[in-house]
Amino acid sequence: MSNSSLVIIERAALLLVEADTIQKCVELKSLFLTSADWARRKGMGESIIKTARSYAIQAEIKMGEMLAATKRAKGGKEQLKGKTSSGTPMVLLEKDKDAPTLAEIGVSRKEAAAAQFLATLPDEIKAQVISGDKSKIQAKREVKEAKRESRREENRKIITETPELASIIGKFATIVIDPPWDWGDEGDVNQLGRAKPDYATMSLEELYNFPVEEKADIDCHLYLWITNRSLPKGFGLLEKWGFRYITCLTWCKDHFGMGNYFRGQTEHILFGVKGSQPLKRKDAGTFFNAPRPPHGHSSKPDEFYQLIESCSPGPYLDIFGRRERIGWVVFGETLAT
Repeated sequence: MSNSSLVIIERAALLLVEADTIQKCVELKSLFLTSADWARRKGMGESIIKTARSYAIQAEIKMGEMLAATKRAKGGKEQLKGKTSSGTPMVLLEKDKDAPTLAEIGVSRKEAAAAQFLATLPDEIKAQVISGDKSKIQAKREVKEAKRESRREENRKIITETPELASIIGKFATIVIDPPWDWGDEGDVNQLGRAKPDYATMSLEELYNFPVEEKADIDCHLYLWITNRSLPKGFGLLEKWGFRYITCLTWCKDHFGMGNYFRGQTEHILFGVKGSQPLKRKDAGTFFNAPRPPHGHSSKPDEFYQLIESCSPGPYLDIFGRRERIGWVVFGETLAT
């Protein structure tokens, strides 16, 4: 019985090699998973179960390669999605009104995303997933952590190579600062599996001693980006840097983020004033809606800078800014994505 089942699986594997449509890959994946479940329930042995599951993964990978290179009615603009196992670039093509939707293909969005992710895995990790030595979840975590470490290393180089803040000549009427918070001292060392941040951080003591006040004009506005959990730190920093707290602005995002309790969907900016500098307008509210920008980790939306420029006078200094901006001096520009 076990041998005959293995023969059926091997014959299906030959069909997988010849599969030339997404639907066939979907059907074969289902067949392999059903075979693995049947073998498990009938006690046919770990070898048959492992073989069937391995072919199911291979069917999913082939499906992912096809999906990435297929026109779909709900596709977006052309964008590089990675490479196939053969090294061919995988591109999500321009949407086509006559192309089938994912539903018509018989694949959910979640299934499509998972298949395309598998197709873009490095060959070594892909082989481990196929063999069963590594689960899909483990592979995803490993790839994400590798990308995070790459960003951290890039940021470490930037911090090392960036000149001292004191080298920037002049005083500024408006300062924005987005500190590289070390939130490990808050107990958030494992938010939904995230072990550490994607960038080189600064301790609270280092931030206290950071020479923000030296760059502030006699009359100055300060916009301090702060996480929900780090709010208590922010008030102390404002005072240490010579600013009095006025109010808090809130960025309302269009999606959930991390969180051990409530899932974060907002970020805040503590607004402080040195001297007596009024706003340029009297109709600005304390929150704004904006999607996450595509510029990389911790990037801030253009809507924020537009709000600041409409409310506060220049010259403008952006400390730990993520990219260059016309009319602003950017210190510690972070190019990592």
